[in-house]
Amino acid sequence: MKRAGILIGLSVVAAAIGVAPGMGATQQPVQRSADYIVVLKDSGAAKGGITDPTAVTDGMNGVTLGSVYRSTVQGFSAKLTPQAVHSLRADSSVAYVERDGTGRKAGEEHTRTALKAGGQQLPKGVRRVMATENKALKVGDGVDQRVDVDVAVLDTGIDKDHPDLNVVRSVNCSGVDKCEDNSGADGDGHGSNVAGVIGELDNKIGYTGVAPGARLWSIKMLNDEGSGKSSELVAALDWVTAHSGEIEVANISAGYDDSSKAVKDAVDRAIAKGIVVVVSAGNERKDVKDAKYHTPADVPDAITVSAISDGDGKPGGKGEFSWCNKKNRNQDDSLWIDHVNGGGSDFGRGVDIAAPGDCIQSTFKGGEYSNYSGTSQAAPHVAGAAAWLAGGDNKPKNRADVMAIRDTILKAGNLGWSDNSRDGVKERLLDLHSSSVFKGTSIK
Repeated sequence: MKRAGILIGLSVVAAAIGVAPGMGATQQPVQRSADYIVVLKDSGAAKGGITDPTAVTDGMNGVTLGSVYRSTVQGFSAKLTPQAVHSLRADSSVAYVERDGTGRKAGEEHTRTALKAGGQQLPKGVRRVMATENKALKVGDGVDQRVDVDVAVLDTGIDKDHPDLNVVRSVNCSGVDKCEDNSGADGDGHGSNVAGVIGELDNKIGYTGVAPGARLWSIKMLNDEGSGKSSELVAALDWVTAHSGEIEVANISAGYDDSSKAVKDAVDRAIAKGIVVVVSAGNERKDVKDAKYHTPADVPDAITVSAISDGDGKPGGKGEFSWCNKKNRNQDDSLWIDHVNGGGSDFGRGVDIAAPGDCIQSTFKGGEYSNYSGTSQAAPHVAGAAAWLAGGDNKPKNRADVMAIRDTILKAGNLGWSDNSRDGVKERLLDLHSSSVFKGTSIK
């Protein structure tokens, strides 16, 4: 429930003295409100927090409160008039006040996939990252053994009733002032596709994920059109961080305009609490190119993932894409380019690792299956790899543990792809083939 503030500038001075407007009364100009995120100094959460981060607004006009943050940053979202913004920025307890940003999913061009008869198929993305080559992981054997790990998917929601997904909790942080439990259906399908790439069951139907059977936490922070606000992502991260005792990995397949300090601080706090955060590099190749200009792709401690095109699930550069999209003219084993919408995978020194992101076969809403293209689909391959390393008795407890998992994933990657970005930096490609690195000890 929103706590309504008192909006200033909406009353006419004449009304207070009983004079009708237009009869000598002077009307004050309306001060229009805009959406902001307010963060207090020292992020109080690291020091035990404070009782009410919104106390700084007590007695202040021009404030309509939204979400309150306590587990990542200490602060809140709100609609603020210019005068309220000025007052808060002048408050000695306030670290910063920033405009709320707009974000969107980083995966496009979905099609419903009609599965062939004859049981489970091995998706090309899972094969390309060599998960099926690692006998210790048992990925693709059709036996429903599940990875003992909890992964939060911050997206459009997940189809909690899909027979090929192990969804243990659903939370909605989109369009509400407080994240709501047992809510947040996936009306878009994007989140269900991302979730399947991470943990689709290895059970003789549909496809299989990188970390089959992982416990999936559906955290809806994008609406059914696949867009949302920075404040909603911070709210989702705040909720996830409050449950860091249970969640090991978080995947964010979305990008936000410009750079948000609030989002960066929230991601960093989640990592400090022992959550491996994996993010998509973005699909704005035609406009920006370098992932360092997108949030949360620009967070150094997160694992930022670019997308490659792979048509056959194996190295060699001989795959093709007619089975998926006749308009796809990508070269196999090269950086993904979106020939339909004119974009493609962002790249640059801000990217940590590459993974398959073109025509990725996975689950969809309504119990169906789909393929999507984008860095949204590349990121969950890496989240699945992190799930193997963070599961079971290997739960990360702090930033150092998270960085160790991050470094292990990056070092295990290979260079068996063609980097056509011309950015001067060739990131490694995700590779799970080594049983000495990905040991499969977290199979339950």
